[in-house]
Amino acid sequence: MIEFDDYGRMKYNPELHPNHGKPWTYEDTKYLIDWLEKIGYEEMSLALGRTESTLRDKVFKLRKKGLMKEGDKSIRHIRLLRRCEGEQIVTY
Repeated sequence: MIEFDDYGRMKYNPELHPNHGKPWTYEDTKYLIDWLEKIGYEEMSLALGRTESTLRDKVFKLRKKGLMKEGDKSIRHIRLLRRCEGEQIVTY
């Protein structure tokens, strides 16, 4: 049974969110940066197997680190992400 919170976001469901609680990979982070504005949080949640709340938290952290800006999809983010690939920034 799929449940939603007070804001209309899908709650954790082990069948739909198999990656919940697992570390973020470089590929997952890059996919999030590249596609979030195109497909939105709900579809991104299903694509990455994580809850919408987890995605929003990751986006907040990426924006705080300067790796992702709202409405800005420049190649600069990819370069910064590659530089930080071995650091803790990518794997929360």
